[in-house]
Amino acid sequence: MLAAVRASHEHLDLGVLDLLTRDADRLPALLAKLNSEGEPLAGWVVIATCNRLEVYLDAHRFHDGVDLVVEAVTATSGLDRDLVALCLETAMGDPVAENLFEVTAGLRSIVIGEAEIAGQIRTAFEASRAAGHSTAMLNDLFQISFRHAKKVAARTPVGVAGRSGVAVALDRAEELLGPIAEQDVLVIGTGAYARLGVADLTRRGARRVRVHSRSGRAVGFAQRHGVEAIAGEELGSALREADLVLACSGRGTSLFPEHFRTAGPTLVLDLALHSDLHPLVRRLDEVRVLDLSDLSAGSDAASTPALEAARAVIAAGVDVFSSRQEMRRVDPAISLLRRSVEGAAESEIAQLRRSGKDEAADDVARSIRRILAKVMHSPTVRAREHASQGHAGEFVDALHTVFGVDIAALGAGAGQRGEGEADRPRGWMRLDQTIPPGPARAELARLSRAASGPGDGAFAGGCPLSPAQQQAFLQKVQREGAA
Repeated sequence: MLAAVRASHEHLDLGVLDLLTRDADRLPALLAKLNSEGEPLAGWVVIATCNRLEVYLDAHRFHDGVDLVVEAVTATSGLDRDLVALCLETAMGDPVAENLFEVTAGLRSIVIGEAEIAGQIRTAFEASRAAGHSTAMLNDLFQISFRHAKKVAARTPVGVAGRSGVAVALDRAEELLGPIAEQDVLVIGTGAYARLGVADLTRRGARRVRVHSRSGRAVGFAQRHGVEAIAGEELGSALREADLVLACSGRGTSLFPEHFRTAGPTLVLDLALHSDLHPLVRRLDEVRVLDLSDLSAGSDAASTPALEAARAVIAAGVDVFSSRQEMRRVDPAISLLRRSVEGAAESEIAQLRRSGKDEAADDVARSIRRILAKVMHSPTVRAREHASQGHAGEFVDALHTVFGVDIAALGAGAGQRGEGEADRPRGWMRLDQTIPPGPARAELARLSRAASGPGDGAFAGGCPLSPAQQQAFLQKVQREGAA
């Protein structure tokens, strides 16, 4: 069954999302290790970007599979398990496909229609496939999402936007500072955002571009991109000279208040989810900081008609995926029926050969195979028709009744849905609300009420953690960093 667990900027404070995604590059291998005992998952793909953490699952057992993801995120983030459960949402089936397709098309990004997310998702999927973590269903899901993201880009005004978050951030910088061509720019980092930023700065004719990185890769990066590299001891002087700072390394705090001493008016674009800035930098009188949330508030959202057109393309993609999965459910039954009929025919042909009538047997074999092809054509076509209409299970049951074809005995499970429908989430739900009744659920419900206040405990468009909990998380990470 298709399932997913997600956390994104759409319902979490960016500071909390940063904590959840810490060491997220370890998640695929950790999931493999945890899954080796009991194997509730057939496959998984992990997507971790500056805006979201999403794990797409091909699950044998929904609750066990989701529980395994919570255990993995708890281990990589270092957060308490019950608070991780409060921060994650989960869903099954078509809502999962719809979410991935919209994310891939840039419809759920901070900057709607941004271009780089599709590449990030493709990289995550290819890594999963190379590691042997993907499955036929997940392959279908992601390949169809890529095709329909391209259709959104080609057919709708949302796709025409197709710009990166860095480009939008530099647009905002030009609104505040004037043309980039007149600016001295310092880039912190050498990753994907830095590459995009330097390319856009070059296109806009920035007066001077320098790059610094604690990783030691600044010199090579600068040579490849035709900019200047600065060493650690030069950071303070470079900041004093810079009009604009593009901070996007994501490696943790590297810019402290003392670096900006006597720097004068400076605009900082803080684009990494794991901020490069010490919190006190934001309190300096002459330093203005714009971060990811400012981009969301200030970007020109696509028009409603454009979004409607894009979502129509996405809905068509979800239908394609759902139909394909339904067809996959009837394929084992049709194959088993075909093998059964062909086996009976081969038995008769073999009996003719044993009687010494080889020539007659060859003629009979050719005739039987032509007849079988015609006989099997109708049930195959009907299987596809029923699958496309969502009736694969009924068709498989009918084959079992009429022909005795029972693929459940082979473990294919084409007509089965696994766990009871009553236990399944309807659409996206907060993860702790999908846990079966028991003491654990009662405790999580208490925590949910404490975090969310009055109401049903849903996200209601806001972060599920109270400001005090968020602050405690941030303080914990800062202590760990200092240590």
